[in-house]
Amino acid sequence: MNKEIMSSKKVLVCLIIVSITSLGFKLYLTDFSTPLHSDNLAYALNAIAHTNGDFSQPPHRAIGWSLFLSPFFSFVDSDNFLDYSNLARSISIAVSTSTIFLIYGIGRKFFDKRYAVVAASLFAFLPHLNHNSTLGLSEPLFILVVLGSFYFLLNTKSKYIVISLILAGLAYWIRLNGIVIFFIISITYLLTFKKTQTFLRNYGIALFFFILVLSPMLIQKNEQYGDPFHSSYQGTLFSENYEELISNIDTNTQTSASEYIENAGFVNFINNFIFNGIVNSLGILSQLSFPYLFILIPFGILFSFRAFDQKSQYIKANWIFILSSIFSMCLIISVVPEKRFLFFLLPFLILFSVIPIQRVTEYGLSTFSFSRKQKDIFLIGVLILAIILSGLFTLRYDKIDPVLEHEKMDFANFALENLQGNALRDFGGATDYTAYHVLVNYNNFKDFKIDYWNDKNERNKFAFHEIGVSAENLDELIVNGDKQELKYLISNENETFYYPFVDSIYDNETNYPFLVKIFDSDNSGYTKLKIKIFEIDYDKFYELKR
Repeated sequence: MNKEIMSSKKVLVCLIIVSITSLGFKLYLTDFSTPLHSDNLAYALNAIAHTNGDFSQPPHRAIGWSLFLSPFFSFVDSDNFLDYSNLARSISIAVSTSTIFLIYGIGRKFFDKRYAVVAASLFAFLPHLNHNSTLGLSEPLFILVVLGSFYFLLNTKSKYIVISLILAGLAYWIRLNGIVIFFIISITYLLTFKKTQTFLRNYGIALFFFILVLSPMLIQKNEQYGDPFHSSYQGTLFSENYEELISNIDTNTQTSASEYIENAGFVNFINNFIFNGIVNSLGILSQLSFPYLFILIPFGILFSFRAFDQKSQYIKANWIFILSSIFSMCLIISVVPEKRFLFFLLPFLILFSVIPIQRVTEYGLSTFSFSRKQKDIFLIGVLILAIILSGLFTLRYDKIDPVLEHEKMDFANFALENLQGNALRDFGGATDYTAYHVLVNYNNFKDFKIDYWNDKNERNKFAFHEIGVSAENLDELIVNGDKQELKYLISNENETFYYPFVDSIYDNETNYPFLVKIFDSDNSGYTKLKIKIFEIDYDKFYELKR
């Protein structure tokens, strides 16, 4: 069979074209008119604190992404937080775009140059990753570091495990769940690669450097919290659902695995935190595989069992990495079925997705005696189809609506100035900009200190607060909310994933005489934000329930 080698110049031109196309998708999804307001707000403020010499550890997120941003922020001197927001977005987009070249490098471990370009292209056009890269969050850098760790793992020389575990250490700096990358890389290395005289010695050296990379963070956390692995989520993960987890964090209620098993039983523990976690992970990955991977992945998995154009050692490593990741993440995914937690797995699924494309092109088309040029035309057609599917999916993506975002900002300011008491945490987005107003508009954000996250006096300057309450229905919510001094419910016109029974009140408010409507977005002239706020009349509620 004639396999002409693709020149390096052609490869570079292809990767540049792919990167520019991917960048176009990213820029289409980016809104540069609104500031950061959620987790990305916290990262940006922490980065500003770093530029001022504050390197203390926040209690509920890792510090790596904000450290990465801080040198870039040091070149900016603006009183407009939007400038820092857009810089964070731009850096995130740049990191995600540069990862395309690393995907190509990993693809070369499995395929020839043509199909490594295909792997890079499938990554470059994925709408979910393109959208995430526009938000100024930590995932693009996390994915880059994880892929770098895997790249050096795929080497016949065991000494490269040292670089692999150094990058695994950086993954933990970037995201708290990044600690699983150390275990996954270690398991893959120990189970997959050839045992030599230097095999364990190199792993021992790598382990030393891994600990060395982590030591500044662990020492700092131990000095701040008395625990090198401290996290706000510590002791709260063994919750029945996300609502209960948030409630446990707010009330500082902790439950260990042994306590949960003692109260609920071992069978319920396995069902809730292992089985449900695996089911949720597979469900999330199936959603993330649209618009084209969902067709390729099943065939790729099937063909991977009899892969003859790839090193069996590398196929095995990819399998171990994927399965270990799903298993190690099932605990948190069982409670918090958040897509962001599994974004880092998509490149590894892409490697399997390229196998059926290669099989059809090299062997299926060979049946018809197609030339190399004709096969290349077929490959280009496949990539054009991927671009078209990605473009159509991107057009349907929930692009940020500037009108809606500005209405959210206006409402958040209204809530802080007019509402006094605890409101149920809203997942419809109405209060997205509450923290933004507190930290940026009511304070000098350029003087931000990371200790703010631990300072209750600072966080309680406003009378309006959001809390989580564990409940499966409205009655249970009000009973449990009474114990936590819950005062307000925010109901969305469009039902959200969490507390859907609260959102159902929006169109049926007359059915709940114990809820007093105090705000209606329609009466405030909002055109996109559709919410109603109700104050709970506990006396009337208990009277009706007697």
